[in-house]
Amino acid sequence: MSNKIDRKGLELVMQECNELAGKNPQTRAEQTRYAFLLSAAATLRAGGITLAEIDKESHNERMRQHGLPEETETRDGEYLSEKQMKRATTFRSFLNAPERRDMIEGVMTPHIAGGNYTSLGFFVPTDFFPKVFAAMKQHDCLFDPDIVTFIASTNGRPMTIPLYGDTENVASIVAEAATQTSTDIFQTDQAVIGAWGYKTPRFVCSMEAFQDLEGSITVESLFRKFSADRLARGIGQHLVNGNGVGQPFGLLPSLIAAGVVPISAQGSSGNDGLSGNTAANSLGSIDFANAFAALDAAYIGSPKCRWLMNIKTFATLLNLSDKDGRPIKLIKYENGSPTIYGIKIGICPSMDSISPSKQPVVLMDLNYWATRVVTDDNAGIAIYHEAPGLVENGNVGLRTFVRADGRLLWSDVNSPAPAVIIQNHS
Repeated sequence: MSNKIDRKGLELVMQECNELAGKNPQTRAEQTRYAFLLSAAATLRAGGITLAEIDKESHNERMRQHGLPEETETRDGEYLSEKQMKRATTFRSFLNAPERRDMIEGVMTPHIAGGNYTSLGFFVPTDFFPKVFAAMKQHDCLFDPDIVTFIASTNGRPMTIPLYGDTENVASIVAEAATQTSTDIFQTDQAVIGAWGYKTPRFVCSMEAFQDLEGSITVESLFRKFSADRLARGIGQHLVNGNGVGQPFGLLPSLIAAGVVPISAQGSSGNDGLSGNTAANSLGSIDFANAFAALDAAYIGSPKCRWLMNIKTFATLLNLSDKDGRPIKLIKYENGSPTIYGIKIGICPSMDSISPSKQPVVLMDLNYWATRVVTDDNAGIAIYHEAPGLVENGNVGLRTFVRADGRLLWSDVNSPAPAVIIQNHS
């Protein structure tokens, strides 16, 4: 073996060594680095090895400490096993995903001021996103394509949805050969739906976690589970109750703004005979009968017509009883789905609970509500590994990004509203 000295490598090592020696006090990481540099300098002076080979050996030692594979080919010419190679490829592709950087577009006003809201341009893994969205669907029914008018787009630019109302015009009898006149559609309009950006708080995990969780659940799948719930709770709350100022214009505020007047609840005392169950703190079968009667039959017959309520309200209705304490069975199961008067119930965790002045129940044909989710390359799990406190400590940061919006698809106030709201008294 040649004893040739890697003088360029030795010069680089000594230069960094001198810089660290001038620091007082040194951090723990700097002390570790300084000790490594002194050892590397002594090895290089002996000759027969280069700085690149020392760095490779140091890298492989760290990988071994964390239970991770070394280079594809070892120093003895041996190759990694198929299992090791698969593990190495998965881990490296995850860590080497391009990092999300602080690049922004400006104020996000896609459907309020008519601004253009285009792709953010962050390169993140796209294969995680469908799994995140699947978990969101289970959390809030407004994410379910089978219930609402669901729009999955590849960008967040403002999208216009044509609306019209023509219930004011009806057919009439006409005599044979009589003069015909033309009548335009009574009202035409459009709804503009954009895309608001949502992110989860950053989750930091160590490199060791990738090894320790391998046998049961991976870090990625664990993060996907609770980040999906975080997204669903944040987005769902705005889709139901958002005021439209810096956030989506939610379902309930949109209905009120469009002129839908809530039905005042009468309470459950007519069922159970309890005077304490008033219109302010309970709902009875009469309230659901009134709502059912108030919604136009054209909407009642829609396959997307639903009663919307949270799970607490649902549980209260399950326990409704008559004056003798027997269940009145307001909620009945048909083909495994809970229904009231034959109409399915959709669970919305962000709906109000039964309480004074609250609106705990909506009966609506959800064809007239659009939920939009952007499913392009910018949606999904973003990787951070260069932010402060991460790479130098052997950590990786994870955060999920999704863009979503919702919009009421009805504006003809002269036609029957597609929704009825039940409201408790104050």
